[in-house]
Amino acid sequence: MSDPPAGLGPEGPGEPHGGAPMDQAARRRVSLAVRAGEAVTDPADAPAAVELARLAQRRLEDRTLPTALRISGGVVLVWLVLVALPATISTGVHPAALAAGVGVGVLLFSVILLLGRRQLRLARRAEQRNLRLIGGGGR
Repeated sequence: MSDPPAGLGPEGPGEPHGGAPMDQAARRRVSLAVRAGEAVTDPADAPAAVELARLAQRRLEDRTLPTALRISGGVVLVWLVLVALPATISTGVHPAALAAGVGVGVLLFSVILLLGRRQLRLARRAEQRNLRLIGGGGR
């Protein structure tokens, strides 16, 4: 078999590299702390939290832009088919309907990117705080 992806221990995501498997409650605590951008309370869980934060950062960096494009593009397409096309067929071209569809798509794209950047910032903050915890710097 091949080696696990960079940043992941042999046990998978959320497991300390080379450490014992974590119980379900510990996994949940680590996951909640990383999502909130916080350090874990137990220093023994810090390596798993750092790995989870790094994994979350990679996923967010890889998926945010394509997801935003796909969702906003789909909304624009649905708007054009359900609103602009029927209005155009019945009474002629309505530039305002076309512009509104594009505007909704751009707005949705922006919101998705902003939320993705917020989650990325929280994952980075969790990584830094847990690295300080591992290094003995405390909170």
